Amino acid sequence: MTRALALAIDVGGTSLKGELVDGDGVVLAARSAPTPRGAAARDAIAALGQALLAEAGAGAAVGAGVVVPGVVDPAAGVATYSANIGWRDLELVDSLGAAWSLPVRIGNDVAAGGVAEHRTGAGRGVADLVFVPIGTGIAAALLSDGRLVSGDGGATAELGHVVVRPGVTCGCGGDGCLEAWASAGAITRRYAEQAGRPLAGAEEVVDRLDDDPVARQVWADAVETLADGLTTVALLFGPALVVIGGGLGHAGERLLAPLRDALAERARVVPAPPLATADHGSRAGVVGAAMLALDGWKAET
Repeated sequence: MTRALALAIDVGGTSLKGELVDGDGVVLAARSAPTPRGAAARDAIAALGQALLAEAGAGAAVGAGVVVPGVVDPAAGVATYSANIGWRDLELVDSLGAAWSLPVRIGNDVAAGGVAEHRTGAGRGVADLVFVPIGTGIAAALLSDGRLVSGDGGATAELGHVVVRPGVTCGCGGDGCLEAWASAGAITRRYAEQAGRPLAGAEEVVDRLDDDPVARQVWADAVETLADGLTTVALLFGPALVVIGGGLGHAGERLLAPLRDALAERARVVPAPPLATADHGSRAGVVGAAMLALDGWKAET
């Protein structure tokens, strides 16, 4: 029997991840490729999708979901802006639809992760949650009563650019943004500056917490500033759960335990929200892209 499949592609700053997925979430094929900068990324997305569709076997793709970083205009079918990839006003829906002979939907990658964690991940059964991926940057997806909440043009919450502690310049040019203190990139950079030696990534800072005072201080600063940012989230939205994703989510209780304590210390008006790490990990975006292809992220009833 022929199965109806979704083509799902998550466009990252360094790599593209693609899957063919059936309606039950079973992955039939998966591929990845480097992400070129600028408009060349569209050709790479098209090629990855074509390679996956060639593996469909006893299935027929009924649609495609493509999720991208930055600002997206789903109605116009345009990826409006991504600093990491270096595109602006890049048309995607019509060109990819023609390449694949499929209907295509596009969305934001953080929103995709939020929908995935709400439906089948750490946020299952939680109507009001915030998904916060922490990697090179920090952002947030808000779900209220099971529905994705977005700003004008489908924008997600740019939590990483909330000012929490002046004194460190952010990549956006601002002073004291959360992203400049608590992102994985910031943790790695601040350790190198203070210890005088570079590390490959924030996970190495976590590995040094037991016996390296510089690592402990950099980590403590990240936790404290992240607690400041999430306290603002709690005051504004009152989520029933905050799901931490991205690369820093892999730290597990090394992050969550001190973060719970820091949030509790700040909980003067509303309760500190419960915390969990993402179940889907680095697949959250592509899982959400498959859901986008299949139902357009319509709220479950």
